[in-house]
Amino acid sequence: MMLLKRASPAMLRMSATPSAAQKQLHLTTTFLTGGIAGSRARFFATKSNKPKLLILGTGWGSFRVLHDIDPKKYDVCVVSPRNHLLFTPMLASSALGTVNQRSICQPVRPLVAKKNAKYYESSVKHIDVAQKRVQCVTSSGDTYWLPYDKLVVGVGFQPNDFNTPGVKEYALFMKETADATMFKEHLLSRLEEAAYLHALDGDMSVSPEEEAQLRQKLTFVVVGGGPTGVELAGELTDFLNQEATKMYRFIRRYISVHMLTYDLLNTFDRDLQEHAMRHLKRKQQVEIHLETFVTKVTKDEVTLKKDGKESTLKYGTLVWCAGIKPHKFIRDYGFTMNERGTQILVDKTLKIKDTEDIYALGDCATIEEYWLPQTAQVANQQGIYLAKMLNEADKAGNKKPEAFVFHSKGMMAYLGGFSAVMAKLPGLNRLTGFVAFLGWRFTYWFLQLSMRNRFMIATDWIRTLLFGRDLTRFGPKSAPN
Repeated sequence: MMLLKRASPAMLRMSATPSAAQKQLHLTTTFLTGGIAGSRARFFATKSNKPKLLILGTGWGSFRVLHDIDPKKYDVCVVSPRNHLLFTPMLASSALGTVNQRSICQPVRPLVAKKNAKYYESSVKHIDVAQKRVQCVTSSGDTYWLPYDKLVVGVGFQPNDFNTPGVKEYALFMKETADATMFKEHLLSRLEEAAYLHALDGDMSVSPEEEAQLRQKLTFVVVGGGPTGVELAGELTDFLNQEATKMYRFIRRYISVHMLTYDLLNTFDRDLQEHAMRHLKRKQQVEIHLETFVTKVTKDEVTLKKDGKESTLKYGTLVWCAGIKPHKFIRDYGFTMNERGTQILVDKTLKIKDTEDIYALGDCATIEEYWLPQTAQVANQQGIYLAKMLNEADKAGNKKPEAFVFHSKGMMAYLGGFSAVMAKLPGLNRLTGFVAFLGWRFTYWFLQLSMRNRFMIATDWIRTLLFGRDLTRFGPKSAPN
């Protein structure tokens, strides 16, 4: 039997006083239980004396500001429902598989990490100018507020349907990454449907009724004669004249491509417009309907109006490239708008009129008494200018910054068939044909914002040249019976 001895007073004092080991154990436990959580809290709520720069959007202007901003001078946050910059001038190329869609998308996360910034995949619901904060909403409907000291608004535009009946319901568009994905899937599905249509009645010959159905199903309509519409028509006819002719040769003769537009490449001079029209008609076999308006679209028919007379055209695929308009929420921000109420009005330093510390750039904004085209080139230069101005704000003091001036680097459009047009280039007024095609490709390759995208685009071009465009359809997801 074990006997317990009575503890002495000295022993009691020793037990009441924590040892060094006990202190160390307490500190370790505190770090493991509270320190990690505390470090996570500090990551999301960092105390800093640097001003908070909040950038809305990941388009050309916004992305360029993020790319050029000095993270030593600002705590940067980016809010956008799209987590990448889309190189829109090559969207038509990606829609037909000439290049991979990921090759023309620059993810925002790597740049955000490089700038020690934060990115929130959300949309903006409200801007509280008085308290300098922005209300954001997630895709699931949750809302939260983000504070700012300086705000940059670069939220872009959306396709303009001109309130034409049926466009929203039945047309495809060419503005976002998902539009290119949907168009390619739709195109391939139309070709596959046409390939088996003659066999549905058990008779392998093509009847007059089946021929009419084939011609309708394989009629492709592009609405709009701007650079997007022209380049889509060029890329589409390249695909139809190359891959489709080889892989679907038994239905190729039923395929037709139409362009419905009032004019063609109206920002180019008359000679280049006529050159583009001749090339599209003769080499690309595009039927161009000039001075034509679309008045109505149904599931399989488009109504045209020319010289006051209406006619109809049956189609299988219709892509709407007829212009852009502002997002509705731009008007809800409460900023001063231009006379038509379509764009945010800014001064010559890109500061929104009647505000402080709020700037706007790109397609959603227009400079007072200094109209500029709504192009990626303009937005990119505005982003460079605004980032430089913000970086040098502490040096400028009360000195008013110089006004933004746009320097055109030229205009260009791909016509298909390894031919393009280029105009108003530095030192060269115009260029056409294969040489212009090489210049078009090099310019777009050079304008990529990372070596990653330049490498991917170059390898895509080589792959397409050697092996042709990819015709893979991924099909539906798994669904066990």
